[in-house]
Amino acid sequence: MEGKDTTGAQPARDPFDRRQKWLLVIAWGATLLPLVAFGYLTWKSYHMSLQLEAAETDLQETLAEIRELEKKKAELSADLTAQRESTKYYRDWAGVHVRFYRESDRKVVEGALRKLGFKVEDVDLGHSKLIDRFPNTIGHGKLVANQDLRDIGAALIQEGFPLKRIAPAQKQPDPKLIQIYASVESDESCGLLTVEQVRAGETCGPKR
Repeated sequence: MEGKDTTGAQPARDPFDRRQKWLLVIAWGATLLPLVAFGYLTWKSYHMSLQLEAAETDLQETLAEIRELEKKKAELSADLTAQRESTKYYRDWAGVHVRFYRESDRKVVEGALRKLGFKVEDVDLGHSKLIDRFPNTIGHGKLVANQDLRDIGAALIQEGFPLKRIAPAQKQPDPKLIQIYASVESDESCGLLTVEQVRAGETCGPKR
């Protein structure tokens, strides 16, 4: 007798069963994809909220620093005003006064020097032989303080005056008079002074 085939043939896979499995996979994918997208967006939103919070903290710290700087600025401004008033009182009491010689210099000179507390007089306005030249010299009486001279020199330079020399007055006997005038000697002997040089006590600019 011939033996029976006990292995038996595998039944063919049902096409309907395969289709069902594919549909199940697609259904799972359709369900998971929105969840993945939602999770990613939630993660991004969380990190953006952290960045926004950090930016807000930085902004508040910056605003606090600005307020502190504005407070210090106001305090310094008040101190400067008080110092100017104090200095003005001293200069009024001491009788220190300033004279210049060109009408075209009036606005700049008066604006710069009155802020420093000086009285500006123009009784000799227009009497200089060098009236057409830019003033380049500060002449001063023997009772004028060096600090006053440095303040005036720096103020004039900042206003655009070509200051070259600060020297004792030769012809004016008034010991409390400060003159702003043009000098040929200053042109020949000195170069332009800078604010830093004047504040350091230099009285004749270096020749170039």
